[in-house]
Amino acid sequence: MTMFNWGSTGQPEKPEPFTKERWDAVLTSLEINFALDDDGDRFADWENMRVWFLVEGNNNDLMAMRSMWDVRPPIESYDFMVEALNSWNRDHFWPKASVVRGEEQLGVFGDLVIDIETGVSDDFLRQQVRCMVGTSGQFYEFLTETFPESSGWFRLGSE
Repeated sequence: MTMFNWGSTGQPEKPEPFTKERWDAVLTSLEINFALDDDGDRFADWENMRVWFLVEGNNNDLMAMRSMWDVRPPIESYDFMVEALNSWNRDHFWPKASVVRGEEQLGVFGDLVIDIETGVSDDFLRQQVRCMVGTSGQFYEFLTETFPESSGWFRLGSE
């Protein structure tokens, strides 16, 4: 699959510019139930994560998806979590994993960011969504297996 459409002249046709609103048709076509947050960003929830579908950059030239694990590890697990995330990042291309230290808990995130300055097709966007949702799910399963004690950690879905 390519993100460029080649016309009958052999010259590339310019793909559509990317906007926040383009996410609506893409997510709907994938039968993903999504909502809008206060900033107008799209997000959807799965069993163990939330994924945001974003447009970033000064010229809306970055497609970004960010997942967040529903589990909030305790602050004491920070060093172990960093080690696990470094292992994930070394062995996998995406999502790129990070951990944020809060006052009492950690936040664990996965990111996929692509420069789409020249435009992008809906097929390409759909493929990236499938990739991000699938690999984020694998990432959080990896963490659940790496930290079996996570079954006792705070879960956002259970509040």
